[in-house]
Amino acid sequence: MTEMLYCFTVDDIALDGYSTEAHLEALLGFWSQEALRATLFVVPRCGGQGLGERPGYLQILNQAHRQGHDLAQHGLDHDRFEWGIPPKMILDLPHEGPAREYLATQRPAIEAALSVANLRSRLREGRAILEAALGLPMRGFRAPCLSICDHLFEALAAEGYAYDSSRHLQEAGWDILNGKSPIVPRPITRAIFDGFQRHTFRELPLTAEYTWYLRRPQYEVTLRLAQQDFDACLAAGIPFVPVCHVSPIQEGDPDLGFQFHRELLAHARSRCQRAGVALVPATLAEATTRWSPTA
Repeated sequence: MTEMLYCFTVDDIALDGYSTEAHLEALLGFWSQEALRATLFVVPRCGGQGLGERPGYLQILNQAHRQGHDLAQHGLDHDRFEWGIPPKMILDLPHEGPAREYLATQRPAIEAALSVANLRSRLREGRAILEAALGLPMRGFRAPCLSICDHLFEALAAEGYAYDSSRHLQEAGWDILNGKSPIVPRPITRAIFDGFQRHTFRELPLTAEYTWYLRRPQYEVTLRLAQQDFDACLAAGIPFVPVCHVSPIQEGDPDLGFQFHRELLAHARSRCQRAGVALVPATLAEATTRWSPTA
């Protein structure tokens, strides 16, 4: 039987304002209930404080590792322009006004700072903070706010990362957040996925963010989009990689974020059973070896 990899990911671990220890513990409980394997993208430094200075997070992250989850690197300080320029769909979000204004006046300086040498130095600094704090090798990376540039991928390859997940497949998830109508899903195909595989590491693009402060009026359209995205990934034979954020998934309408993923999982299990495919919860680290480009 062939496999369909379901790779739940979560961003902004230890980022003040978007993550709390209590919310992270609740996520671990949800994954345990649903028998999920997750990849946790951890911010190395927040407000000048490295992860090693945050014992509460360290305890929870060590527990997550023992439970079989993957810990990976999420930038350095989570600055908007640390690794590139965020895509327009993210810069269009209501809370990104200051970032839009900064980009409008500082683009030349931002781009000048995105040399391969600078990006390699930032990668090494963030990686060292996490590895010293957690005692684990950091094999994976995701850029905060999906801020990328060509030099980032050169730097990741030069630094020997096993995988990256800074690209996306479905812009319509952010169209919902930006209040656009009608919602027109972008196609997800094997050709698009394969086009990202240009480096020595595996590129494992996420689909979209579906549970960002999710409210009841947006629930059905968002769920339909996520279900369609899963079906497209299944048809293309590529891993399904949804993303959530530690606190926003839990700070919309009560329990709606977790309810959303329960329904999405039920849909995925039904579709896979019908197709005679084994649905396999997996971390992104596992996906680098379990998923075959010739499958």
